[in-house]
Amino acid sequence: MEIPEDLKQPLQRALARVEYSDLTVGEMERYLTDPRRRSTGFSPEIARRVIDILTDQGFLDDKRTLKSAVRRLDAKHLGPRRIREELKRRLFPPQYVEAALARRIDYDARADRFLAAVSGAPALARTPEGRKKLAGRLIRAGFDSAAAYGAVNRLSDGADDLEDLT
Repeated sequence: MEIPEDLKQPLQRALARVEYSDLTVGEMERYLTDPRRRSTGFSPEIARRVIDILTDQGFLDDKRTLKSAVRRLDAKHLGPRRIREELKRRLFPPQYVEAALARRIDYDARADRFLAAVSGAPALARTPEGRKKLAGRLIRAGFDSAAAYGAVNRLSDGADDLEDLT
């Protein structure tokens, strides 16, 4: 493939960046057009042409990158709000973000798995202050408050009754 002279340097920069990690088309466009970088700051038209070459050659593939990102987020047991935030931050197209969130996922079970991975969670669930901390962690992880407090209540399983007996 013959590369036009005006695309050689931007393509070289883009390939060097893609070797580092998978990028979305949006991230690559932001990288190539960023005027604050010494080595980039190319025009949007040049960036678009480079992105077209990278996409045609298979170096950029938003679907492949989305699957990888969703697997990573699923492994962290994050809630829907946090998944949406992470995918938007990575500049995925809106339809890809919505497709990732439209999957059938039991977020209550995911919240339970998240708490199971928290060190010392059962001990924290024995006190009202600890339950509040655990719920806060779940909310920061992207779960709504109902799912967060539901998971904490399932974990505590009547801890207040045990406190009354002591």
